[in-house]
Amino acid sequence: MKLRILLSALALFLLLSFFLASCQSPEVTSAKVYFQQNNIEAAEEQLLIALGKEPMNPEVPFLLAVQVYMQRKELIEAKKYLEKVIEIDPNYTYPGGISAEDQLKRLWAEIHSQGANKFNEAIKAILPIDKDSLLTEATEKFLLALEIRDDEVSSYNALIKCYYMLNDTANLVKTSEKVADIGLFDEDISLYYVQILFDQGQKDKALATLDDVLTDHHESVKLQELRIQFLAQLGRLEEAREIARKLAEDYPNDVDIMYLLAQIYYKLGDFESAQYQFKKVLIESPDDIQVLQSIASSAFQAEDWIMAEDYARQMIDLDPEFVFGYTLLWKSLYNQGKPEEAEEYRQIEKSLR
Repeated sequence: MKLRILLSALALFLLLSFFLASCQSPEVTSAKVYFQQNNIEAAEEQLLIALGKEPMNPEVPFLLAVQVYMQRKELIEAKKYLEKVIEIDPNYTYPGGISAEDQLKRLWAEIHSQGANKFNEAIKAILPIDKDSLLTEATEKFLLALEIRDDEVSSYNALIKCYYMLNDTANLVKTSEKVADIGLFDEDISLYYVQILFDQGQKDKALATLDDVLTDHHESVKLQELRIQFLAQLGRLEEAREIARKLAEDYPNDVDIMYLLAQIYYKLGDFESAQYQFKKVLIESPDDIQVLQSIASSAFQAEDWIMAEDYARQMIDLDPEFVFGYTLLWKSLYNQGKPEEAEEYRQIEKSLR
């Protein structure tokens, strides 16, 4: 008998628990009916009433965000109510396992993709007026995406590129500094930012910024290379050389670093070292006429007339009308004591000028 009473009480408790769990305010019930009838305005009205009655029920702001404002493309309102859900219960998920955080990401991704599509159209645009118009539209989309999620570095990256292509240096600098202030890092953003500073004459600030960034992101080869270029342009060649040499040791197969180091050696007047580095670049790019021009000039400056002649002939083979190739060739031949042959190529040089 006692067992029967106990089982009956337990069954009653479970039934009551199920009833309470499934119970919802009449406004929420009405709103769901209105959604089925595609009457979003009436559903919104009911949910706003429910929000006043049940301020701690996360389902209400979730439905407002997803079923009302996202459907209407009122994205900032949708964001506000999704954040309200997270404020009430960070772990809340709507039936089906959908969370407010998932919806915020979806909202951001949709807007960011719209901006990316406009940006890609701008890249393909032929007329400058069309390009600028599309870039402006892309900018607006990326700014809206960042209103939804202000920590998405990919949207900042895209926004900076829009500003750069629009020559909007003021907003480029402002946005880059904001990214740094909120503790985000993006290699491209840093590159654009310090390059603009350097070009605007803020050379010391550009270098100081690079030093600060590289303290935490030493692995960024592009930023390391840019620092070397800045130092070289400022005439701090020995400092640039030492940094470039160390970088070349860390990344022995990086052709850009080889080429950069070769250029610094050339500017320092160390033509033999420059020639050695240019040779390594030439192995990777044997048909690059600009590399050939650099290595030929290095050989000529090092008074290695035979090698200079060889490189000059390679340039001419690649481009029979490349004037510099003939200039270097006849001068190399002349310095080898071959004036007649040198004169032959000098006449060709003159005819091409």
